[in-house]
Amino acid sequence: MIHNSLIKPKSIVVIGASNNITKPGGKLLKNLIDNKFKGRLFAVNRNEEAVQGVTSFKSAEDLPDVEMAVIAIPAKYCLEVVDILANKKNTKGFIIISAGFSESGEEGRELEEEIVKTVKSAKGNLVGPNCIGVITPFHTSVFTTPIPTL
Repeated sequence: MIHNSLIKPKSIVVIGASNNITKPGGKLLKNLIDNKFKGRLFAVNRNEEAVQGVTSFKSAEDLPDVEMAVIAIPAKYCLEVVDILANKKNTKGFIIISAGFSESGEEGRELEEEIVKTVKSAKGNLVGPNCIGVITPFHTSVFTTPIPTL
């Protein structure tokens, strides 16, 4: 069953958010802002205090609890972030934009399996990895444009 945190989250964090909107994390955040996400919005970027006007945290450890995470960082860092979010921040919805998982070979497949186990153990839902994101009537967590009207 799809957890409501993927459909209508009350809070979203973009992990790998950027002021550069040509990067996936930058475009994701811009799309959420431009399409007026109504919940609490956070960013994680270790080099910025604010990204596109959104409060930015240095790491997932520093975040308050957050319902959904959109992750756009190198694959090798995703498991650690998912573990922190699932087990310390009560995150239930995960969208992993990053590539470099089962499509890239055995090492990536093993990493993906560990992420799936972590999300399942937290009774969460996962979209991805290696996807463009999710659009619902409540949020536009994608790094592409144009965004269709729902």
